[in-house]
Amino acid sequence: MAELRRDIFRGMYNNPIYRSPYATDKDSIPKPSTPPSSSNWLSCIRIPRRQAILGFINVVFFFVFIWHLPLLRAAHGRSFLPSGVSAAPYAHTTLQTPLNPDFKPSLISPATKKSRRQLHALAKELSKIQFPKKIWQTWKTITLPDAETFTRRQTWHAMNPTHEYELLTDKTALDYVIENFNSTDPYIVYLYQNFPQRILAADLLRYLIAYKSGGLYTDIDTECKRPIDNWVCQAIGNLPDVKKADVNVVVGMELDIMDKSQYSDKWVLDAGFSQRIQFLQWTIYAKPGHEILRRMITSVQEAVRADIEKTDKKSIGGLKYNDTQILDTTGPFRWTQTILEYVNDLTGREVKHEEFANIQEGKVFGDVLFLPVNRWSPGVGHSNAGDDETAFMAHHFKSTWRDD
Repeated sequence: MAELRRDIFRGMYNNPIYRSPYATDKDSIPKPSTPPSSSNWLSCIRIPRRQAILGFINVVFFFVFIWHLPLLRAAHGRSFLPSGVSAAPYAHTTLQTPLNPDFKPSLISPATKKSRRQLHALAKELSKIQFPKKIWQTWKTITLPDAETFTRRQTWHAMNPTHEYELLTDKTALDYVIENFNSTDPYIVYLYQNFPQRILAADLLRYLIAYKSGGLYTDIDTECKRPIDNWVCQAIGNLPDVKKADVNVVVGMELDIMDKSQYSDKWVLDAGFSQRIQFLQWTIYAKPGHEILRRMITSVQEAVRADIEKTDKKSIGGLKYNDTQILDTTGPFRWTQTILEYVNDLTGREVKHEEFANIQEGKVFGDVLFLPVNRWSPGVGHSNAGDDETAFMAHHFKSTWRDD
């Protein structure tokens, strides 16, 4: 302020009319210079405050980037597409080891702990939503094959009036696959359209529906015995540490014959099974986007791609599977193996087959609820299946896929 006043009145001060003849100009008097001492040498370094703040922020961001760099490198190779395969048409991926009926999942090494944390994070995020109230079934046309099938379909309406229902025909199913997967993974559409044995497409379709839309997929030859909304609550009634929201997918047991005194190895082979524990896939109850379904879709693609390469013309038209190979490629054999591998990855250990034996009401591993055989498959002549009185639904084993 003193300087301002000096500048304002400088002209008045320099005017001889207003100045005393004895006045001296303060600005003309030389001021002695004082050399900087060692105690205040930092005062010679003058950095504007704004630049100092920006520099500090840049240093913080640099160290944060260095800290997260390993995580960015680890995530670089991961695909987030629905099937886990590149969106480029027919892009090749690393093939997994072909499914072996005698395969035993290996122990999870400490190096996969981060992956396991990611699986738990995905499960936790999925637990925030409810199972979609929708029932999906498929048939060749809108006209069902017989009156008996129509009556069974009506049970799903009658038992679940608050659920939406959709029947996909061959045409509408293709529209569904194109609409939901062509932009992200056209190879799925290619396989679905061109499978020479349509049971392969039918199997793939159920996984695509369950992954993309969620809710309940069930074959056309099933009937509902109890309301869907009651299934999970009843199954976990004796599990006090499990909440309904913790369950993201429900899996039904198809086979539970661990008792070798009752079921010999010869019986297993003659019955056409590959293991003593098997999970069914004529019904899938899931929340959309579950990791098991993503893995299953990816596994089917990789297996079929490898088999196409083995054909003479390397064409999908050259594929021809027998019944066992179908079960192994898109059916319950591969479905069972995929679920077991997921449970092992999620729990961080090898879950023995014995742990799935003799389930009474329900058993939970991670976010997967396993139902005993009688719940979704009553009346079969094995696995202590029981009768319809204990069932949530019934399967009538029309086996129409063998006619395609």
